[in-house]
Amino acid sequence: MPFIQCDLEAGLSDDEKIALINKMTEITHKAIGSANAHINVVLREHPASNIGEAGVPARALVSKRNAAAAASKPRKVA
Repeated sequence: MPFIQCDLEAGLSDDEKIALINKMTEITHKAIGSANAHINVVLREHPASNIGEAGVPARALVSKRNAAAAASKPRKVA
């Protein structure tokens, strides 16, 4: 019964998390043949300030992507 833990930056949407879990399950099934029903995936989210990549702290890739997407949406005028 595979148990996969994935640490990532907070900020993915629920739909993105579902897609990630589905893909991780699919790849694990193909790699080792476990039945999908026996593959467990746990996502653990962390603030960007707690993550470093290639020696660069707090790259905030998801946060920056979310901020850019929010900025490009038209704003409602009250």
